[in-house]
Amino acid sequence: MKTLTVKVNSDHLNTLSQTKKPILALAELIWNSLDADSKNVEVIIAEDALGSMESIRVIDDGHGLNYEQAESDFSNLGGSWKRKHIKSKGYKRLLHGRLGRGRFRAFAIGQYITWLTRYRCNGVTKEYQIIGKAEDLGHFTLSDPLESHSSSGTEVIINNINKNFTSIRGIGAVNEIACHFALYLRQYPDISIIYDGTRIDASHLESGVYDFEIEENVGLNGSPVKVILTVIEWTQQAERSLYLCDSGGFTLLEIPAGIHARGFNFTAYMKSDFFRELNETGDLQSAELYPPVKQLIEEARNRLRVHFRKRSADEASILVKRWKAQRVYPYEQEPKTPVEEAERQVFDVCALNIHSYLPDFEEGSQRSKQLAFRLLRNALETSPASIQVILGEILELPKQKQEDFAELIQQTSLDSIITASTTVTNRLTFLSGLELLLFDPESKKALLERRQLHRMLAENTWIFGEEFNLTLDDQSLTELLKRHLKLLGKECDVVDEVRRSDGSKGILDLVIGRKIPTPHGDVREHLVIELKRPSYKLNDESLNQIRSYAFTVANDDRFRGVDVKWSFWLISNDMEDSVRRQASQKHLPPWCLHDDSEQNIKIWVKPWGQLITECQGRLKFFQEQLQFRANREDSLEYLRKHYNKYLPEAFQKDEEYSPECEEN
Repeated sequence: MKTLTVKVNSDHLNTLSQTKKPILALAELIWNSLDADSKNVEVIIAEDALGSMESIRVIDDGHGLNYEQAESDFSNLGGSWKRKHIKSKGYKRLLHGRLGRGRFRAFAIGQYITWLTRYRCNGVTKEYQIIGKAEDLGHFTLSDPLESHSSSGTEVIINNINKNFTSIRGIGAVNEIACHFALYLRQYPDISIIYDGTRIDASHLESGVYDFEIEENVGLNGSPVKVILTVIEWTQQAERSLYLCDSGGFTLLEIPAGIHARGFNFTAYMKSDFFRELNETGDLQSAELYPPVKQLIEEARNRLRVHFRKRSADEASILVKRWKAQRVYPYEQEPKTPVEEAERQVFDVCALNIHSYLPDFEEGSQRSKQLAFRLLRNALETSPASIQVILGEILELPKQKQEDFAELIQQTSLDSIITASTTVTNRLTFLSGLELLLFDPESKKALLERRQLHRMLAENTWIFGEEFNLTLDDQSLTELLKRHLKLLGKECDVVDEVRRSDGSKGILDLVIGRKIPTPHGDVREHLVIELKRPSYKLNDESLNQIRSYAFTVANDDRFRGVDVKWSFWLISNDMEDSVRRQASQKHLPPWCLHDDSEQNIKIWVKPWGQLITECQGRLKFFQEQLQFRANREDSLEYLRKHYNKYLPEAFQKDEEYSPECEEN
């Protein structure tokens, strides 16, 4: 009986004895059996009377481990005899483990590990035991070797299982072991691995095997590194993984595949001795952070994306023929350029996903399938990023709604439908954002009149009426006269400037106009708007300002015309009581200050709240049909996207804005 002490820091041993995937610890034990020239390896998981895991045994028929070698291997981490060899002793198969770390992985599963091994020495078979405990990882006990009448081989017994590991039982575990050893079993098909009662036969699970060569200048001093990327597609569900292997196909590290390939079960293997070298220096564990390996992995993932896009297109070809026969496929001609070919492949892949995702798709009517494919093609050509959203919404519609939509498509274009819906939702979002700017306490104090509020409304004159178009923006009364005369088809060479009663020119914020068809000819209406920032409270001075504009126009003969109406609006958030009383006269509509039917002039005070409510009322029907509701975050993001430079500094996004002082 001997006690062996491992010559390494105990903290390092604790690290080696931990793993996120217990099944990888069992895979390490299987690799050790294969390195010992085993032709048959069996993993037996035993349960107690209550159904909990009692023990796990890994049994092989290899050459075992001779006593002298065990003393060396179990005393020195990294001192395995395999470190100086490439192939096994007997069958000369490529070796997997060389670092002597695999034996410690078993402690991730159980507290007590026993190696019962038999080996041939001078024509005699001898056997002995090696016992290790998780509580004392740095020490192993070796029994004295005794003569045995059994054949050579090793049995590793794991007792006192840490917990009832569900991940190492069932079909999922069998498939994972199959993925792990697939390349090795392809190379050595005479080997038998039985896992939890099931023989691992990866060839029966394979639906296709593909090899690609990758070469990148990531080696020492920029030397080229060649990698063989092997992709195995499975007939059964398997966890999508990318294994980093040595050139013999021995898995050294498992990482996520990192790509989407809907409808495919696959495992990918990157094979190169470059990974073996990194594994022996300990650098492979941080592979995705190590630039040379990261570059190789990214290239492998790119190859996988291209491969599965082509595979999806190939699988779709059969369905495409059927869809063409049904006259629902939206393309008539074959692709003529590489760009068209790529677009067609993407379409076929998406169409295949629709077919897979919706079990009832093939049973749908010809019209509904035509609609779905027309939407898909349109989205690919105009806005690829919108494909998932558009198809998801359309294909989830009830059958009657799909038929209604298909009929609508026959009467108008999809572009027109999308444009109309977008216009309504954008307006509702803008109104919500404008309401936020006008009534939020912080914005209300900071929002300026000409440089901010004025500029945004100049681009959204629909707020004041759908039929109005911008005529003037921040111009004088004289410019208003010129534009007015031009619209009436008169000479617009204005010699004398238009001035208010106090002699000032007067600068108008906004002037918008519309033409109203009548049985007796067109009538024009001009709307002159004076904006006040939301923090400004309307007073008598404000009323005098808007009145002076109105009366200047009324008293200037050049503005007069039988078929022209004039409206003047003064808009703000709040007003003094005197203004409110003047805007509440019994003989006039609410908020009307002046109505002169002879001169066709009206003067109004408009609170922002009422104006926004009127706009929302005009859009209410469409809002209800679209089931759209703009929230604060979306509204603010919309304003930042389209009007960022006009927002108060606190509401802007990644831009600096230094507003100048301005007068009311």
